[in-house]
Amino acid sequence: MYKVSVTKSLTDSQVNEILDIVINSSEIDGARPFSEHVEIHLRSGGDRPVIHLLAEDSIKNIVGYGHLDTTDLVAGPSGELVVHPDFRRKGIATQIVSEMKNIVDDQQLRLWSHGDTVSARNFSKKLEFESVRNVIQMRRSLFSPIEAFNFPPNYNLRQFDPVHDLEIFLAINKESFADLPDQSSWTKKDLELRLAEDWFSATGFVLLENDQKDVVGFCWTKVHGQDHKHEKDDGHKHLDHGHEPIGELYVLGVLPSQQGKGFGKSLMLWGLNHLRRNGLDSAMLYVDSNNLKAIKLYEEVGFNFWGLDRLYRSFT
Repeated sequence: MYKVSVTKSLTDSQVNEILDIVINSSEIDGARPFSEHVEIHLRSGGDRPVIHLLAEDSIKNIVGYGHLDTTDLVAGPSGELVVHPDFRRKGIATQIVSEMKNIVDDQQLRLWSHGDTVSARNFSKKLEFESVRNVIQMRRSLFSPIEAFNFPPNYNLRQFDPVHDLEIFLAINKESFADLPDQSSWTKKDLELRLAEDWFSATGFVLLENDQKDVVGFCWTKVHGQDHKHEKDDGHKHLDHGHEPIGELYVLGVLPSQQGKGFGKSLMLWGLNHLRRNGLDSAMLYVDSNNLKAIKLYEEVGFNFWGLDRLYRSFT
């Protein structure tokens, strides 16, 4: 009854159908089914060769979608998938994963689960996937006190320039996150796609320079849900419902040679103050569960555990 097909490109109509499933699933599950990176590239076409898996019913309506990235030659192929809430428990997700495993052949497939739902845990257990990485979401109120941020007199904050600072940012981003390939591998295209997003604001993105004008750190903030509403009746219950905005410490990095000087904490405090000055009530961030040093720092400035994303791997 349901057929899974494979393609390397999507039509605009197919993208719209998939994004509609994303919206419906997000409302039911309480979490987005895809990572930001996947969703941005899905909407824009992206520049990385990925494999799209479409689950369709008998009249060619898309009821499920899988995104398979085979470009990571070190960690291996990774997939993310979603099934429309009205078509779950029909074996569609199993079909999509089975086809992914056929495509990658003898390689070990990785699957992301966003939100760490019970259904995702049961599904992974059923297909004999094991949890290998956890990414924690932390949040804090912006009504509670925020420490003042201070930098040495020979260091200065300046606003990121989307025209002239691309290569500067990519270089420091790569060095700061050498142990996190998902972040350090950003290309110029990856950065440009984010700068073109509606949520991007240069005022929420600062670079930290020393007296030689060398950039040694940065803090990039983001606002989710601001002025987000549907302009026409597309059948969704949330028509004209503005989602409650929340700020995010999106990316924060300090060169390894400059770490241990308190720059990371001061940049974080700048970000929190910036978000509060913009009228936001709360802030969030993501951190790997094994990054105990960072978690301790975040807890010191008032962040607490909120949710979890899991990465599963098939060893069979």
